[in-house]
Amino acid sequence: MTKPRLTDLVPYLELFRPYFWWLVSGIGLSVLTLSGSLGLLGLSGGFLTATGLAGLVPETATLFNVVNPAGGIRLFALMRTASRWSERVINHEATFRLLGQLRVGLYQRFSRLSPRQLGLWHGAEVLNRLTRDVDQLDNLFIRLLAPIGAASVVMGAIITLAWSFAPVLALPVAVLALLGLVVVPGLLYLSGRVLSPRLVEHHEALRRGLLDLVEGLEEWALHRPAWEAQRARVLEEDARRLDDQMRFQRRGSAARALLTLLIGLAVWSMVGLVAGLGSTLVPDGPWFVALTLIVLGTGEALLSLPAAWLELPGTASAARRLTDLAEQIPDPAFPAVAVSTPLGTDIVLEAVSFAYDADEWVLRKVSFAWPAGTHVALQGPSGGGKTTLVRLLTRLEDPTEGVVRLGGVPLTEWTEEALRATVSCAMQDPWTFTATIAENLRLADPESSDEELWRILALVGLENQIRAWPEGLGTWIEEGGQSLSGGQRRRLALARALLRRAPITILDEPTEGLESEAALALVSAVRTELAGRTLLWVTHRPEGLEGFPVIRREPNPGINPQERAL
Repeated sequence: MTKPRLTDLVPYLELFRPYFWWLVSGIGLSVLTLSGSLGLLGLSGGFLTATGLAGLVPETATLFNVVNPAGGIRLFALMRTASRWSERVINHEATFRLLGQLRVGLYQRFSRLSPRQLGLWHGAEVLNRLTRDVDQLDNLFIRLLAPIGAASVVMGAIITLAWSFAPVLALPVAVLALLGLVVVPGLLYLSGRVLSPRLVEHHEALRRGLLDLVEGLEEWALHRPAWEAQRARVLEEDARRLDDQMRFQRRGSAARALLTLLIGLAVWSMVGLVAGLGSTLVPDGPWFVALTLIVLGTGEALLSLPAAWLELPGTASAARRLTDLAEQIPDPAFPAVAVSTPLGTDIVLEAVSFAYDADEWVLRKVSFAWPAGTHVALQGPSGGGKTTLVRLLTRLEDPTEGVVRLGGVPLTEWTEEALRATVSCAMQDPWTFTATIAENLRLADPESSDEELWRILALVGLENQIRAWPEGLGTWIEEGGQSLSGGQRRRLALARALLRRAPITILDEPTEGLESEAALALVSAVRTELAGRTLLWVTHRPEGLEGFPVIRREPNPGINPQERAL
């Protein structure tokens, strides 16, 4: 575990710049809230003391002014209520906007990574960083910067007030401010440098274990010992988290107890100074009572800080983890602007070789070309490199050697937007989102009407099944398409690819799981739909391939990795 550094927070402090006046307003309202609370406490105490003293003598009782102090008490009460509500609204609105912007920006960066890069991340890691780690940053302003700023202003005002009574009375308050705003927070930060980041990691590990339990529930059910072992690991991780959480709470409680003691000592110091130096030290007894009550009330400003300082190393650790996520460089990376203008959509592979590992070639010196509008069937055994070729044509991977050209332009010079608009692809393991059938289809074309969706579903052989469902196009799909069969999920992805109406369509194993008769019907319907446009039909099955103008058979290059062309 890398030790957190406060410098990890610097990039995220820069994000506050657009919300500068929001944050300044929030701190100002926090100051008003604390001022209202302390003013209400001090004025009430001084007023009650003055009332008691005035009542000792009839002459002073009749002359005592109750209107002005009572009005001040009402003013402070109203100010505290209004400013606290306004401060909560403004601080949380600014923070939520900031965190929302950060979360969307991180997701956009992460979504640009290739499937191979995405596969290196566990779902729990991504979820934890986009949710909990981002939420951890609200500690930075709402629980740390704003309270520290407000507390510093208020403590400075109290020191000034004490100085106006007698300079010597400002000393205990100044020492309290130094200890409460500098020394104790520094000790808390050092105390949390190991514990707080470890809590962040505990949450991620626990979420990972729970997601593994849920996602693999069917598999776990088949092997009870494995289930028990995984369950024991999750419970053990949770026990470690709770143990560290208890340590965290104990340290926070100890810090709050220490601050409470320091506040009490500051008040007793002031009382001792007054008692030792004589009654001439302060001009008025009731106002001295008000001052001591105000100092006692500084707990509202100081006691909220220990937890934030303890969590600061965890916040820095979360910032470091978010930076690691944001700094992932897409591979392959697309240019922001097209380098060259393509001429048509002819596809050419020039001596293309590819290897996931340096010691084993998946494709070796593959060269072929087909003009726009051609329908090509690529047939071969599993492991023969067909899907790898699809990944190269869609630029999910770049060739290890050689060049793939589209419209005479290397794919490396195409922008991602232009390439995705030109090439539509349905992979053999498609993803469906937790949404309705219609919403999944309209990812390809948001303007498609219901009639067009039904037409495409009929083309791929799903219309009758979906019409039989009570909700029809509004049927909700579970995450990853778990509520659909493999064939339904594959044909839904096929319908989505056809709705894209791209000049080039690539279909990877579209007939997998279909009977021969249904496979033949699907081949015929798709070819009719894509007449005049380029089609690459990738399959290991022979059904329906007789009608294709070109059939390419790709042997398994792992058997004999010699140079060969399609």
